[in-house]
Amino acid sequence: MFAAASLIGALVGAPAAHAAGHPAHPKPVCHLLTDPRGDTQSTGPDDDTQLDIVGGDFAMNRSTLTVVVRVAALTAEDITEPAGRVYEYDFTANGKNFIAMASLLPGGSNFEAFVSDQRIEPGQSGARAATGIGAMAGTLDLQAHEVRMSAPLSIYAPYASFNQTNVDHMAAFTYRAHGESLSGTPVGKAVDVSSSFGVGVDSAWTGKIYRPYAPSCVKVGR
Repeated sequence: MFAAASLIGALVGAPAAHAAGHPAHPKPVCHLLTDPRGDTQSTGPDDDTQLDIVGGDFAMNRSTLTVVVRVAALTAEDITEPAGRVYEYDFTANGKNFIAMASLLPGGSNFEAFVSDQRIEPGQSGARAATGIGAMAGTLDLQAHEVRMSAPLSIYAPYASFNQTNVDHMAAFTYRAHGESLSGTPVGKAVDVSSSFGVGVDSAWTGKIYRPYAPSCVKVGR
């Protein structure tokens, strides 16, 4: 009887031990990108705080993808400003390189997604071509100092399924748009990324990965 009771106890305890090793509610993924304050690369007298990257995140569910660029300070768009601001978030999935871009320009703001022929590696620069794949919904969270961009997964479907892959090679960039920008690039049109942004101000990189559909501290969508 003692042996039988011990066996029953072991069987009852086994599922509990298995559950302990595989929690039903995984911890949300947060702060995939981090960057120190005050490390901007601007050489002029301009105030860089709104382009000073301090962090970023990536999140998605089965229908929508959201990226976040966090900066030291953030104000609303101002069409009277002579210079615009551009925020970029890059990532790779299924071997394809993607760019999410928020262009806050004197003539109006645009939020767009691109697929790129190559990614920028840390410490390197070079020409890149990007093709517009669709519009993104953009939100400026002034309290959290976050530039948020969201898009339906359907615009990525021709290039990446997000199955059997990780999202990696994530990076964020900011630019002072004294020159051109990619704002208003039609879907399917290729553009030269290297000459279209303006003046680079800050960048941030991470070796972390995001597993598609994993929970995040970032709310997916607007």
